[in-house]
Amino acid sequence: MTICQESIKQYLSFYTVVVLMALFTSSLTAAELSGKQPWAVRFEIHLASLDKMEGWVSVPSDGQGPIWVSPEATLTNADVAEAQSGRTDDDRFCVNLLLTEDGALKLARLTKSHIGAFLVVMIDGRAASVPRIAAEILNGRARVDGNFTEEEAGSIAKGITAQQSPAGGNKK
Repeated sequence: MTICQESIKQYLSFYTVVVLMALFTSSLTAAELSGKQPWAVRFEIHLASLDKMEGWVSVPSDGQGPIWVSPEATLTNADVAEAQSGRTDDDRFCVNLLLTEDGALKLARLTKSHIGAFLVVMIDGRAASVPRIAAEILNGRARVDGNFTEEEAGSIAKGITAQQSPAGGNKK
């Protein structure tokens, strides 16, 4: 093969890669803009403790130091029927959740048997909220309070109920 032929072959290989990357990037952008594949958010609720617990994982939390989190999630995206952004009574942004029938039952059992304990609401692996359980929650509704902007609360709400691939494990 001559030097000229080798250069043309390398140029065509490079050009093919560039074209494929451009097509892949534009298809992702089109899907994101069309709203067909919203950004998915991993949502979980775990039991939590301020004290170190054997077998539990430490996660950072704003203002409270490390929080010890049960490795087993009690609620996940699959337990959420609807999620919407909203505002709290003191005008902060939040995410309001309506749980599925199964999710409502899980939350009722959890809160009934752990009054006084802490929960941690995890958004994409980070502690968003660490409320103390004051009473049994029977209505299948929950609110995630955090230091959210209006845009963040909206994105989180959409992402919690977003359709995920079978590899991701959660579906609406």
